[in-house]
Amino acid sequence: MKKVFSFIAITSVLFLFGSVAKAQNKFGHASIEDVVSIMPDIKKADSILQKFRQDSLDNTLPFYVSEYKRKDSIAKSPATPAAIKQTVEQEANQYLSIIQNWDQFRQAEMQRKQQEILNPYFTKAFELINTVAKESGYTWVFKQDALLVAPHTDDLLPLIAKKLGVKLPPANTPAAEPAKPAAGNKK
Repeated sequence: MKKVFSFIAITSVLFLFGSVAKAQNKFGHASIEDVVSIMPDIKKADSILQKFRQDSLDNTLPFYVSEYKRKDSIAKSPATPAAIKQTVEQEANQYLSIIQNWDQFRQAEMQRKQQEILNPYFTKAFELINTVAKESGYTWVFKQDALLVAPHTDDLLPLIAKKLGVKLPPANTPAAEPAKPAAGNKK
């Protein structure tokens, strides 16, 4: 009998401590990408990237093509000395390689520029999430779309938007629920 009573007492104490510990944890979720998208000056970064894409990348291919043609014609010219011909042929081949791999080169340059421009925004977003979580008493913050199954958590985006002084765009309306069959239409 004493063993049963001791077991019940210990179980009750553990349950009580577990409930207290659970009550102290506050769970939230946030997406760094969503935070970056609501930052007031993100449109400036987007326009810089768009300008880079148009001015630097889209206009660069014709330059590489003309330089390749120029170097190739110099390399093929009988008047070009042998020592210079070899160097010019190597330069022409470098331009040809860039032209042949233009899509990969363009993507790599765009990614490099995106990291250069957007990394400060992502750093600031991470700091904002941490600050809002600490100020609001959240002990755990998840990226909700990274979990397949997760408990209910609070969305920190409205708190972050308030801290930034921006208004969130209206949320997408959920899809309409499928029509339920009438009581007489059971199959």
